[in-house]
Amino acid sequence: MRSFLAFEIPRDIKNYLSQVSSAMARTVRGVRWVKPEGQHITIKFFGEINDVRAQEIKDMLASCGPYGSVLTSLKNIDAFPGRRKPRVIVATIEEGVDIIRSIYHDIEDRLTVLGFDREKRDFTPHITFGRMKVPAPLLERDIAILEKRIFTIENIVLYQSILAREGAAYVPLFEKKMDGKA
Repeated sequence: MRSFLAFEIPRDIKNYLSQVSSAMARTVRGVRWVKPEGQHITIKFFGEINDVRAQEIKDMLASCGPYGSVLTSLKNIDAFPGRRKPRVIVATIEEGVDIIRSIYHDIEDRLTVLGFDREKRDFTPHITFGRMKVPAPLLERDIAILEKRIFTIENIVLYQSILAREGAAYVPLFEKKMDGKA
């Protein structure tokens, strides 16, 4: 099963980013906008794993923390790997970034012990809400200004990603409350 680990974000933030993407869709062409239910802060993409590996990840999550919830906020819109030839359009995070990174590194260390490869790129907490079909420059005039919306991250979720023509569907396999409860 194709799987990944993510920080879940609140419904109101997802709905707000959906409104932002609707506004940007009027001027930014060639983007497949992520539906609200597909928005999250990815911790680790595993690709294809079997049930045994999924159980190892669940057990690891159940045994780590508690981390405590994290107060954070939206910062601005950016693109990865850059605005000249973006593949994804993202909302960056401003507050609580050091805490989010600390949790990420703890989980990454624990996954390495389980035999998963360490991520080669630096971890930049973000919410992907658009994927470019064909990379084209993201112009400053087309970028919406985000309101500084404050929200709390309270859950880490192991998702199964089911690919379909309409886009991926994400099925929660395991959820860990940041307060330590599974």
